[in-house]
Amino acid sequence: MANLLIVDDHPLFLDGLQQFLETNDHKILCCARSVSDALYKLQTEVPDVVILDLSMKDGGGLKILSSLRENGNGVPVIFLTVSIKPEETIEALQLGVNGIVLKESDPEELLSCIAVVNGGGNRIDPAIMEKALLHSVVTKNRTTSHDVLTEREKEIAKLIRAGLRNKVIAEKCGLTEGTVKVHLHSIFQKLGVKSRAELIVSSMGEPQ
Repeated sequence: MANLLIVDDHPLFLDGLQQFLETNDHKILCCARSVSDALYKLQTEVPDVVILDLSMKDGGGLKILSSLRENGNGVPVIFLTVSIKPEETIEALQLGVNGIVLKESDPEELLSCIAVVNGGGNRIDPAIMEKALLHSVVTKNRTTSHDVLTEREKEIAKLIRAGLRNKVIAEKCGLTEGTVKVHLHSIFQKLGVKSRAELIVSSMGEPQ
């Protein structure tokens, strides 16, 4: 069970979403129907997870997410949206979004996403991530950024792109898990990324 704040500017959808989530044992702390209303309520409410519509009349999910992160609020955020452009996905990843679910998805996907991000993980719809990766390959040329990494950092970055966790990477490289975290921090700093998901997106054009 998670304490949720949900934001959508379509009243019928918002009401239906609230009923669905409550039926599945989640608690709705409050609902908001605009960016300004959401930001106001987040000044006092402390949800476990925030679920945002990407597109709303006064700015939408990216505006709310940006404001939260600028203010140092690391609350897990899920975008629940009809569609999302690849460049919006990349921006969301850069801002630290934790989950993205399409409204056309099976309802169980949203429940799974809530469980994952409430547990400290990230869950992005694979189709959305694929489009963002392709967009990154076509529009970005980052071949020089790979050269700033040491050979060990390149090796670890490659293993991260393969989906391996720190513990497994440590075993493969003969390192401690703490050392892997140090290398990971250095990789993030050098490539200007903030998460494993963003690293995957940003490095698609790099030499393998």
